[in-house]
Amino acid sequence: MDLQRYKDKIMSMLKMLLETDMKEYIQLVSLKKNDFLVKEGEVCHYYYFVLEGILRNYYIKNGTEITTNFDFPNDIAANFTSLMLQQKSIGCIQAMTDCKIYRMKASDFDKIKAKNPSMQQIKEILISGYVILLEERLYSLQFCTAAERYHFMMEEYPYFIQQIPLTYIASYLGISLETLSRIRAKY
Repeated sequence: MDLQRYKDKIMSMLKMLLETDMKEYIQLVSLKKNDFLVKEGEVCHYYYFVLEGILRNYYIKNGTEITTNFDFPNDIAANFTSLMLQQKSIGCIQAMTDCKIYRMKASDFDKIKAKNPSMQQIKEILISGYVILLEERLYSLQFCTAAERYHFMMEEYPYFIQQIPLTYIASYLGISLETLSRIRAKY
């Protein structure tokens, strides 16, 4: 399953949920720039579906913020380790722009799933999609140059990349701000 097909499938399932009696479990949340969905040390209780805006996932090591992911419209966001294990998060999810997000408590999703076994398919798609994203991220970090990773971001998310500070992009790519400046000068 390619990434776009995965995102399309998730969004169509979300729309289906919103058209059923399960919509009572889904809340629309508006965030302002710099608001947090999850802070370090909190337990993540929700699945988030990004409708508008950009989220940044990061953790802090030795006082430095390390960006691990960006979530754009039609992405699913959560601190999955915290959510699945119900343990304190070691990272943060923060709004980089004003955002509109649907959220659903994981416990509500599990209640619905118990009543409607076909909902298990949605959870399987969520999990398999997350595994695909992690595998693609790992592959890009191990086998692609920083320039190739930057070029991919520019092709896939040109409008959104313009809204992300270069410091965060450099951190996400695993390079210094100076190296990113040299890469950008070539494009």
